[in-house]
Amino acid sequence: MVDSNVRLADIGSDHAYLPVELIEQGIVDYAIAGEVAKGPMSRSQADIEKFGLQNRIDVRLGDGLAVIESSDKIDTVVIAGMGGILISDILKRATKDQLSAVRTLILQPNIGEPLVRHWLVDNGFKIVNEDIVSEENHLYEIIKAEKTDQVKPLSSAQYLMGPVLMMNKSETFRQKWSKKLSSYQRSVANMHKAKKIDQVKINQMQDYIKYIEEIL
Repeated sequence: MVDSNVRLADIGSDHAYLPVELIEQGIVDYAIAGEVAKGPMSRSQADIEKFGLQNRIDVRLGDGLAVIESSDKIDTVVIAGMGGILISDILKRATKDQLSAVRTLILQPNIGEPLVRHWLVDNGFKIVNEDIVSEENHLYEIIKAEKTDQVKPLSSAQYLMGPVLMMNKSETFRQKWSKKLSSYQRSVANMHKAKKIDQVKINQMQDYIKYIEEIL
């Protein structure tokens, strides 16, 4: 989902695999690999040097988008492999200067995808692409969003399931939500048997069930 010839920052880069791959493939010319701890930073630095790319990838130690300086002219930020709460928190803590030149966000939350979509819409980013992939029995959603002045709120179903994913309805998407549907139905049945009925939670689960059944 990374566009050609952008200036990219990969936050929480983990060995800098993504920046290395993008430069090796000729997609980008320059990238920052950001790490919050010295151990991962050292590993990233070692891998970059192994590929001889130390002049094209800067490894920086810092918290989230604090590794970005205005002079870097970073226009694309990737945050992948974290929970939705952490990704949203990293974006919330970013200053206006750190986000000022950023036009594209590519986010891959392991869980909590609706939180990420809410942050994007609330902060002027339109979701332009999504994908869902299966890897070793795990499902990963990837969300690409672009800065715009014309962001429309999403429906509750779109926040939950993803506006682009809902339109495409890939086989992986169907598998994920068929399993979720069964899980929600069991949860509602069990909650009805509880000594203390949590009607608010039951109503929310029933809404989820309705959305999923309509989309599938």
